[in-house]
Amino acid sequence: MGYDLSEDSIQRGWAEVREARLSNVTFEVADVAELEPDQPFDAVFAFDTIHDQAKPAAVLRGAHDALVPGGTFFMMDLALSSKLEDNIANPYARWTYSSSTLHCMTVSLAEGGAGLGGAWGWQTAKRMLAEAGFGEVVAHRPAPGSERNMIYVTHRPS
Repeated sequence: MGYDLSEDSIQRGWAEVREARLSNVTFEVADVAELEPDQPFDAVFAFDTIHDQAKPAAVLRGAHDALVPGGTFFMMDLALSSKLEDNIANPYARWTYSSSTLHCMTVSLAEGGAGLGGAWGWQTAKRMLAEAGFGEVVAHRPAPGSERNMIYVTHRPS
């Protein structure tokens, strides 16, 4: 099951499903900050998206609550520190800060949101995952095949 606020994104997903002739994939236009699935999931994935959300804390809590006890949450997001001074030597930092200001934060703030942005950093990510109720977070940096991303894996406690 895939969720997105954008009807265009959902339509593109359906087109790819048809092209690949898959029968076990579905999509739905939905606000994941208000996610209440009919049945809990074994795993939830968030790819480079939490920092764009108007309500990132609600999205993380919704992901937690949508999991079965012991279920896995997998998140890929930008590999930066929450501290500006720690990002000076990062070759992707300038790109992240500029694109975040022009897109990520703007998208969230336009909805009256938190304006977290792409430079929210691993410290804030780990803190917010804990606040959402997740257990220990294992972070992998860089993500395989993508130096500018980081992978976080955590679980809903049993």
